[in-house]
Amino acid sequence: AFGENFPTAGNALHAIGKDSAYSFFLSSSPIAWVLAITVLATQALCFGFFIDEAKLEFGDDRFWRYSFFCPRNNLECRNESDVTSIGIIFFVLLALIFLLVDILNGLKLVWGTSKYGFSKESFQIFVGGCSLFSITCLALYATVVYNVATSRSNVDMIFNTVILFFVNDLDEKLFTSLRMICPEWLENTTSEIAASFGNNVSINIQYATANHQVKDRQDRRIGKIEKTLTRKSNAIKTVEAKHEKLKTKVKGLKAKHTTKNKKIKKLQGKNKELDKGVQDLESLGKQQNRRFSYVERNQAKFNTENKKLKEKVAGFETEQATKNKQMQRGEAINEGLKKKVESLEAELQNFRTDFRILLEKVNHLM
Repeated sequence: AFGENFPTAGNALHAIGKDSAYSFFLSSSPIAWVLAITVLATQALCFGFFIDEAKLEFGDDRFWRYSFFCPRNNLECRNESDVTSIGIIFFVLLALIFLLVDILNGLKLVWGTSKYGFSKESFQIFVGGCSLFSITCLALYATVVYNVATSRSNVDMIFNTVILFFVNDLDEKLFTSLRMICPEWLENTTSEIAASFGNNVSINIQYATANHQVKDRQDRRIGKIEKTLTRKSNAIKTVEAKHEKLKTKVKGLKAKHTTKNKKIKKLQGKNKELDKGVQDLESLGKQQNRRFSYVERNQAKFNTENKKLKEKVAGFETEQATKNKQMQRGEAINEGLKKKVESLEAELQNFRTDFRILLEKVNHLM
């Protein structure tokens, strides 16, 4: 029986056309319904134009072409139509090839909605079936009347038929255009339709495969991100360890710097003592001048004491020169330590900047 071959809800999508905009009637998306209604109205309007031009109205300028010509000087009319049985056969074959399947699928969809009662799915199948059946019948009617009105040769008939059948394929062309314009939205809509009306495995296999491939790509990306985060974490730990070592070195250098400062203070104290010794020597010199007269009178004794004083002065000068050299060395060492401390502080500041940038990159990646 006819109703026994009705496609169930599992393959209703296949019956209405999974690559057709009429499949949007099976979706719950308002945008999908608007697109389906739009393409249905566009096709109906185009077929209406052809049907209107095929009317036989004597008062209007129409496309109707008379096949009989009756000259004024002859009582017999001749038929100028070149349409043969071959042209009609081609017309019937094209109509059967392009329209018969849609007509039968539309009838089966409408006939089978009674099996599912009053439900959302049955309403969607009913609207889709009515739309498919109605627009296909309208296409067949427009093709017949337009060919009767205008076709006067086999070529005209085939040409008009192909043009009208192209209008009948606007729903599939819209679906193909949406696949290029907004593939993500179309994939979501078709997946939702397949989930509701595509229980047949042969219909859902492409969606399941696509979803599985997307999941695999996401898993691979997550794995790469985890590896990257692990490497960054290890790098951060290494940087932190180096930072701690640098802190320890800086503390050691500060301690050494403090020790050097103490030594410098001691040298400065000794220098002050030497200054006092010089002052004492100057006072002694004055005393020697006062005693010069006494020395002249006691030349031998003075010479002996003078030699002793010279030896003491020479020893003092030698000691003073040695101390001065030690002071200069201490100052040079202090300057070197200051430069090292400044260099280490600059390296520590650069390290802190690099460490802060690295932390920001890690936070951005997470």
